[in-house]
Amino acid sequence: MAAVRVEPLSTREKLCYAVGEFSGTMMYNVMSLYANIFLLEVVKFTPLVATVVVFGGRVWDVLAYPLLIPVFNASKPNKWGKYKTWMITSIMIMIPSNILAWYVPDIGNGGRIAWYLVFHSVFLVLQTAVMMSYRILLMYMTEDPGERDVATTYRMDFVSFFGVFHRLVCHMMSILLATAVHGQIVGAFGTTDSTSCVNSTITNVTTAITNDPETGYLVSAGTISAITILAVSTTVFSVKEYAGSAVPGSDTSRGTLLKDIWEVCTFRPFADLVGVGMLSAFAIVLQQWSAALAVQYAFLLEDQLENLLLFFLGATVVSIPISALLMKRFEKKLVFAGFSLMGISAAVSVMFVPALRLDLAAIVLCLNGAGFSAPLFIPWTMLTDVADDFKIKKGKRRDMLFQTLYQCLNSTSMLFASVSSLVALEIGGYQTGACTQPDSVAFTTRLLVSFIPAGVMFLSLVFLWRYQLTGERLRANKAVLEERRTQQTAESGNTGETAPQPSLEMKSHDLPDKRGPVQLTYFGPYGSFRFKRP
Repeated sequence: MAAVRVEPLSTREKLCYAVGEFSGTMMYNVMSLYANIFLLEVVKFTPLVATVVVFGGRVWDVLAYPLLIPVFNASKPNKWGKYKTWMITSIMIMIPSNILAWYVPDIGNGGRIAWYLVFHSVFLVLQTAVMMSYRILLMYMTEDPGERDVATTYRMDFVSFFGVFHRLVCHMMSILLATAVHGQIVGAFGTTDSTSCVNSTITNVTTAITNDPETGYLVSAGTISAITILAVSTTVFSVKEYAGSAVPGSDTSRGTLLKDIWEVCTFRPFADLVGVGMLSAFAIVLQQWSAALAVQYAFLLEDQLENLLLFFLGATVVSIPISALLMKRFEKKLVFAGFSLMGISAAVSVMFVPALRLDLAAIVLCLNGAGFSAPLFIPWTMLTDVADDFKIKKGKRRDMLFQTLYQCLNSTSMLFASVSSLVALEIGGYQTGACTQPDSVAFTTRLLVSFIPAGVMFLSLVFLWRYQLTGERLRANKAVLEERRTQQTAESGNTGETAPQPSLEMKSHDLPDKRGPVQLTYFGPYGSFRFKRP
């Protein structure tokens, strides 16, 4: 592994790196959309048992990030590349665990519960490891912070959007490809036996799964695994990882960690942003996890399940770059509020879509997906504004602490959202393995994709209204940071100092940091990575 690289990344390297976005995103999105219906209809768990499996797996998803950081720091660089090794090792274990998570073993109910708890947990932890090592890898591909900024970072007023567009496109394509591949393969194997329920007298009729859905899920898992291997291979064999000169920090003060956490949590903009992020994440995840159930039980369009989910996610994916472009012209709060209100209106209308109306269901789900696209990612861009405002107001940097706390709280919100739909089905009277379901199940699934997420999203707007970092304050902060950047550049030019080096240590700094914004920070759903001077 070479020592240092300062020349710009080539277009080929940037594109090959971007393809790595497929490595964990596809499997994760399939798991998010179809895990509930798989556990209920194929494995035939009761909603409460399925809740135990999903909750148990998601707890490890919440804990994975803080647990993996010290493991990454403790591992030693090698000749081939430390983080490329992590990517390959994690993916080789993640793929079998993902396939086995879709397999139905011929064992007792207790054994199946243990089976899915183990493989769901292993998959989610390793998926986090893959995505963390993938994002950290970029920090060791070049020493030029500008190149890293172009490749990964959303900064204030979204100036880097077109620079990151190639990776954003790959992320969107991975979501659509995962939904299309899984849906079409499972649908081709057949999920119903239409002759078993033809004379049902109950209004909400769902057909029994008797064909070969188990094989369909396994074939889908194998196909997506092959795509994942191809994506990871493209990244690890096409880019070069450099050792860099990461300097292990010696200024960690464990005694002040709780004080730092309290200081960050009581910082008004961060507290409001947490309210916005947690509530919007809960609403979006609850709707995504419940969409398949609503299509099957409320709309009675099981034969169009994969197509409606593709429309739903496709609208979300297409709307993300549109909302990003609007952020270049309008404030983030305004864009967030506008898209949220559109999503709330569409979510409420889902409650009144008649059964068996494919056209209305498709239109409403598309509007719903489009409306909740901006709340999906805008809070992450606002987190950088909060960190910069904290540095200016307090004279300290707490970037990693902001990221870690926000990530854990956001994951916790997603954890509760993912199990809420299953608990609601149990309350609604879902009958495991039954050919038909009572009308209360249809009503419950409608609530899960309409009034409940709409109400939660509306509450997030209350915290958005309280959020203080708007136009004038952001422009003032930007001016201060630009002035510091100019001063730091001049000082670096006079002293001949090298560019800041990457450090993955989670720090608790005792002294104010006056080094300015030359410390580049990436914020995202899978990690925060800093550059500090020795």
